This record gives sequence, structure tokens and C-alpha cells, in this order.
Amino acid sequence: MSYSILITPTATDDIAAAIDYYNTLSLDLGYRFVDVVSDYFSRIAAMPTASAVRYKNVRCKPIPKFPYLIAYTVDEAAQAVNILRVFNTYQEPLG
Repeated sequence: MSYSILITPTATDDIAAAIDYYNTLSLDLGYRFVDVVSDYFSRIAAMPTASAVRYKNVRCKPIPKFPYLIAYTVDEAAQAVNILRVFNTYQEPLG
């Protein structure tokens, strides 16, 4: 059974900024980025504990085709995954 995915406003902002950036580089590249991120959200929902814990209870899933990392926590009781950030690994995370 898949866990539900809850995306924080910060993660939503991260994704929107990446879409804008990639679309300035190449037509529709930002939307291809979203497709890859959505695929990884589905993978995380199916197997939320497959990624290693990096910081306290925060797990991280790299996105191979783009220099981004999905940071999330797992709420076992609610069977939910909280997506905290989708940030560029070339930058320092702010929160």
C-alpha cells in the first residue's frame, strides 16, 4: 500500500523555481523535470524507507537526471510522506 505524499510550501516553491529555471534553458525542460520529480514521489510513496536517513529522521532521495535531492520524513502512524525540500545540490538548503 502506498503512503500519501504531503508537499510543504517550501518544496512547492523549490519545484516552481526549478521549472522556471529549466524552461529558460530549453523549451519544456522544466516540465520534464516535473515528470521526473513526480515519478520519484511515486517511488517514495511505494517504498518510503528505501532511502537512507541523513539528518535525524530526514531521508534523502537523489534525482539522477537533475542535480536535485528530495528531502522527506516518513510518518508511519499516518502512512504519509512529508516532502520537505526539493533542492538543487549545487546550493545550500535554507530550511
